[in-house]
Amino acid sequence: MSLRVSGNNYSNYQSMYQMMRSLQASRTAAASRTNQGQAVAPINRVPRVKSGSTQYADTLKFVQNYGKGMTDIKISASRLQSGNSSGVFSGLDIQSSNPSAVSVDKTFRPRKGTEINVQVQSLAQSQQNQSLALDASGEVADNASMDFEVTSARGRSVRVNVSATTADGAKKTNEQMLQEAADQINSSRTGIQASVAKEDGKVSLVLSSEKTGESNRFAVQGKMGAAEGTQNVAVEGQNAQYTVTQNGSTVSRSSESNKISLDYGRVEATLTGTGSAQVKAGVDSDQVVSAVKDLVSSYNEATDFLKANSSRGQGTKAQYDSFSRDIANERTLKAVGISYDKSGKLQVDEKALKKALSDDFEGTKEILGGQFGLADRITQRVDSAMSVSSGKLVDQDISAGMDRNQESTFSSFRYLSNFSGTGPYSLGNYYTVGLLLNTLG
Repeated sequence: MSLRVSGNNYSNYQSMYQMMRSLQASRTAAASRTNQGQAVAPINRVPRVKSGSTQYADTLKFVQNYGKGMTDIKISASRLQSGNSSGVFSGLDIQSSNPSAVSVDKTFRPRKGTEINVQVQSLAQSQQNQSLALDASGEVADNASMDFEVTSARGRSVRVNVSATTADGAKKTNEQMLQEAADQINSSRTGIQASVAKEDGKVSLVLSSEKTGESNRFAVQGKMGAAEGTQNVAVEGQNAQYTVTQNGSTVSRSSESNKISLDYGRVEATLTGTGSAQVKAGVDSDQVVSAVKDLVSSYNEATDFLKANSSRGQGTKAQYDSFSRDIANERTLKAVGISYDKSGKLQVDEKALKKALSDDFEGTKEILGGQFGLADRITQRVDSAMSVSSGKLVDQDISAGMDRNQESTFSSFRYLSNFSGTGPYSLGNYYTVGLLLNTLG
């Protein structure tokens, strides 16, 4: 069986191996003396930590949290580094330069270099008819009974028949009449919706086609009564008109719906208003903003953690001093929407960051994730923090609360520090040590 040990971990591995060999030799010698009748103290027992046991657990927890905090920062920073193939600057997304004219809904297998110009001349609309406004609570006129028909362009129709009086001969109000007409229309399946609009004590009957486009128009004819005016078109049903320019070719298009597809079905979009928009492949700015906020948050948390524990050792105090220093000058940070607040913590202005990504994407990308960019500088600061020995991080804890025998217990901190900072082969090396323990046992 072959066991792979990284170069960075070799000395740690070798030291631990030699330590265990010495432990095994001591055990063998002890067993020999016991067989010869000599009384010996068991040497495989760790000295018991008495008054310092609580401190030991607290210090160990600190070292563990220290490593976790640094790892969290490093993971957050890696998402922003431009060389990371799975980072936020590597994934493609299709975005619109003007969402008030064209908004992108979904993308399927976006292609690098996709660039489409869309010019919207008009939006698709539903037809709308509306009756004259009447006093809502007023009684209907003698000739207010309705008997008319609503017919869609597809040939479906509904007959509306509403009497001006109730079963006992009382006159209905205008609102009652129009609501009954709306209910009869809505109970049909003509693709036409009806509602009663009420404003300033007056009511009117409003008819609208459920779908936009010319093919969804409708006609109203017959005795209108209280719904007079509903036979007239207030808003014409129409198709959307737009042009698409891609790869140097311009095509005019018409759509019954404002939902359209672009780039041979790879992009689903919605026409939202007249005007022009450039739909192109790029990086999702929302993901970049999220990654920056995550990095700032983890960095602030680690800085607070170091400050709260700076009295534990010289190493922790030195790292707090390092993390408290500015990661870049004020002008550079401001260019990407980052600044320090009054308490010295980093903060992100999302609007400013998005504007920077829109106005100068490449420059913003370089400041955030390029070589010597913010993510790179923070990573270097974290690498330095992770290279500090655990003993140095908590040397004040050790000297303050433990005698020489108890201090030996803290040798585990040194190995924990080596484990946390020596890369992907560490776990395998510690499995190796486990196998050796079994072998030596």
